[in-house]
Amino acid sequence: MTRSLLMTNDFPPVISGISTLFYNVWKYYSPERMLVLTPRTKDSETFDRAAAFRPVRFRTFAGGKIGKLVSFVLMTFWCTWCVIFRNVREIHTGQILSSGLIGFMFQKLFGIPCFLWVYGGETTKAYRRSLLEEKIIGTLLRECTFLVTISPVVTEEFLEYGIPEERIIEIIPAVDAETFTPGPRPANLVEKLGLEDKQVLLTVSRLTERKGHDLVLKALDILRNHDKLHYVIVGIGEDRERLEGIITKSGLSGRVTFTGRIDDSELPDYYRLCDIYVMPNREVLGSTDSIEGFGISFIEANACEKPVIAGRSGGTSAAVEDGVSGYRVDPENPEELAEKIRHLLDNPDKSADMGRRSRERVLNEFSWEDSARKLAESFSVSAF
Repeated sequence: MTRSLLMTNDFPPVISGISTLFYNVWKYYSPERMLVLTPRTKDSETFDRAAAFRPVRFRTFAGGKIGKLVSFVLMTFWCTWCVIFRNVREIHTGQILSSGLIGFMFQKLFGIPCFLWVYGGETTKAYRRSLLEEKIIGTLLRECTFLVTISPVVTEEFLEYGIPEERIIEIIPAVDAETFTPGPRPANLVEKLGLEDKQVLLTVSRLTERKGHDLVLKALDILRNHDKLHYVIVGIGEDRERLEGIITKSGLSGRVTFTGRIDDSELPDYYRLCDIYVMPNREVLGSTDSIEGFGISFIEANACEKPVIAGRSGGTSAAVEDGVSGYRVDPENPEELAEKIRHLLDNPDKSADMGRRSRERVLNEFSWEDSARKLAESFSVSAF
């Protein structure tokens, strides 16, 4: 039996939108024809025991350039094993400068089609830190069999770069609307976080500059007269220390809660906990994490009938229908963000109606099975 292989560093229990996308799309792809090759991580064995399928895990090594080189060699070895012993005839790669390079090598040497997944920003100088990297990335983008994009904005980036339209496959992320459902505020979380009689803003994401947590803090400062307003931040990341400094300086310590990392199974309850989901994402120039390619958390919140506020940046125009499922704001304008928050809090009927319409939109437009089916139409190894 011929198989399709996904090689990626982003896969559960790693927390990211790309990780969620890969797991859910491949969950609906035929288990008999599907393989996933991904690093072994903390808690990965626990996750795999409960998952819909078991990926092939391999050990990686930390330690700068040497560790990356050893990990690259190990991924190449396991890819070779999958091609020889698991009859892989198609390779999908989740990262441009690791698995992407390996997939391209197999395409050139053995004629195995390489599907290179891209999320926005890969054509910018931030990805090209040397002449060698510039040459490698340019070659991969021009010569891999297909590029797989995750939103119209990302697609447009590569069309402008010069990639022919017939080489681009656009797969819009989705949401499990049977898991992410409306419901009352979970009493256990309300008690645990001390949110009785509070109006709650929520962000679920890595703590990075691009996600715009600092803008929410500035808006919270502007909305001091809304003394019942509380901001819950779910996630971990390198930006926490900076955010804590802003909180202390602004005197917001009693109005912000960091939960840290939570289990995926808890996510629906956290969305049900909030009044408004807010993530005013921005573009960060000079970074390989420069734009929000889509924003899965927006449609997860919508599935729970929550209005959302996104940054007017990157691919969020596909995730958030402005004025219908939420609002998109200038990610450098805390006054505009504060005004949208105030409007939704002061007009609960409008907020509830927006939440109901946003769930209807999710049910009509965002299905993982449809995403998997669309991708499979381009596979040489058919799953449907």
